[in-house]
Amino acid sequence: MKQITIYDLLPLLKKGWVAMDKSGKWWWFSARPFVWNKEWHYERGKLFFLYKPFNIKRFDGDWEVSLIKVEHKEEQ
Repeated sequence: MKQITIYDLLPLLKKGWVAMDKSGKWWWFSARPFVWNKEWHYERGKLFFLYKPFNIKRFDGDWEVSLIKVEHKEEQ
């Protein structure tokens, strides 16, 4: 399977947030998550893992700063 970057996937995702965990797996969150006890957590909303259906490259940097807001101009 061809490896892609998270930026390749952003236009296809619903409005929300994406972040890579410490093991290199990417997740989509419907509400902004936060780091607590060395893991991503969220208080409300939905969570979806992106690492199974896609082969996404690791974030170039520390996982704790991998959080990216997913938004589309037509949704603003």
